[in-house]
Amino acid sequence: MHLDKNDPARSGKTLPRLAKAALGTLLLFGAGGIAMAQNMVVRSTGPSASSYPAGKKMANDAKISLKAQDQVTILTKSGTRVLKGPGTYSLAQGGGSATSASRRLSSFITNRGSSRARTGAVRSAGATTVETPSNPNLWYLDVSKGGKFCVADPDGLVVWRPDYTGSATASIVQPSNGNVTEIAWGKGSALKAWPKEVLPVTDGATYRLLGSNAPQSVDVNFVVLQNQPTDLDDAASMLIENGCTGQLDLLVEKLDLNSEDPADQG
Repeated sequence: MHLDKNDPARSGKTLPRLAKAALGTLLLFGAGGIAMAQNMVVRSTGPSASSYPAGKKMANDAKISLKAQDQVTILTKSGTRVLKGPGTYSLAQGGGSATSASRRLSSFITNRGSSRARTGAVRSAGATTVETPSNPNLWYLDVSKGGKFCVADPDGLVVWRPDYTGSATASIVQPSNGNVTEIAWGKGSALKAWPKEVLPVTDGATYRLLGSNAPQSVDVNFVVLQNQPTDLDDAASMLIENGCTGQLDLLVEKLDLNSEDPADQG
């Protein structure tokens, strides 16, 4: 196909998008048309952490050499693999089940609805304990967690509370002027829409939250994503790039629960 040099498709943002698409295709299939799906490091601790930083991508035939006290969590197409040193591992081995983590976790990453996990009563040896549920959606703002928070949908931000057996309130403070806005949950309700009309959800905005059942206040700094992630890889990459460690920890926790592979021990 011939493109005229004056064709608007050759200017602006169209060409970069085409170039990125072509590059992505090349990385995925290679020159010979063989699939080269990559794996991503999502957590790394120990002496070799600098060699395997969060966000690092590796081909399926890559080898990882770990020292004592090293632990690396890798996102694969099948879920997660937790590698513990000392030892040398090949990512071509131990790929896990054929069930795709992307499919199993799609609702956790993309859901914008009102699905929620209930607290559960667990009976053991005559005693009853109540388990606090984990955040059911990657983009729900946990009222008890501070730090950078990546916002995928500024118009639909939802505040979630972990303990919703009774009614509760939360105070949202604007540090710049001290103004306080309160939100309230009814008994048994876990979700509350962020009051965006009063408190804009903008990139870089910082708010202080204090829930009525929380021991202390937390500061939240919004990072508004330019594009909503479409899959697991996109979500992990965006959280790592923007420093949204709380959500990354939640994602890894959810991946660990869904992964069917035990940790690889060297």
